[in-house]
Amino acid sequence: MKQFSTSLIASALCLTASAQIHLTADLQNNHLWRGMEVADGCVVLTDLGYTFAKGHVTLGLWGGTNTQGTYKELNHYVTLRGAGFEFCAMDTYNFSPGATYNNRQYFNYSAYETGRFLNCTLNYRFQQPRFPLLLSWSTIMFGRDRSADNKNQKYTSFVYAEYPIYRKDGWTVDAGVGGAFALNEAGEKQHFYGNTAGIVHTQLKVSHDLKIGSYTLPVHAMGLWNPQSQKAYFQIGAQIINL
Repeated sequence: MKQFSTSLIASALCLTASAQIHLTADLQNNHLWRGMEVADGCVVLTDLGYTFAKGHVTLGLWGGTNTQGTYKELNHYVTLRGAGFEFCAMDTYNFSPGATYNNRQYFNYSAYETGRFLNCTLNYRFQQPRFPLLLSWSTIMFGRDRSADNKNQKYTSFVYAEYPIYRKDGWTVDAGVGGAFALNEAGEKQHFYGNTAGIVHTQLKVSHDLKIGSYTLPVHAMGLWNPQSQKAYFQIGAQIINL
């Protein structure tokens, strides 16, 4: 029994030693997500995470706000990683003042009343250096992804593929395309991301690590087009904190 307790303590100390806290913050001219402009103006997006179990598990908080005060968001998430796969469950709560849903009751988890939603994503990045394709599937499992009569969860899903088409001299160009549809149509064509099933997101993103003395500033510029909504957006941003 004593040997078992010693082994358990040693394992716990090993996990603690390999654990780490990380904090990042990005400054952008807007917040784009899955074919939509969530917020415009000067936006700060922050990620605070605690990673343990030899890098396989992360618990964290993700938040965003803009300088106008019209966009405010705070999410909880858990991420699991291994063998090229990454699974993330994110509990999303946008409490922006102009929201048309329930943005006042943070702890309301009633399916019929809540303003939050639980988004689950499974990613896989091919490990071959010559074929680093990213494939992703996301489904909204709970929350404000409901039918018009508020009787059914629609389980809107977003499938996405991304590939780096150029990598040279610290520059990376990624091209991506994503489509959305509801697993439970509930007699309607509408879903969380659009009016009907189809392509809602195409993007071209250029990234570069800008060297300023001994400091590295990751910067990016991105064009996003939504064929379904007939809208296009441009984003430029930089990661100003990486701890």
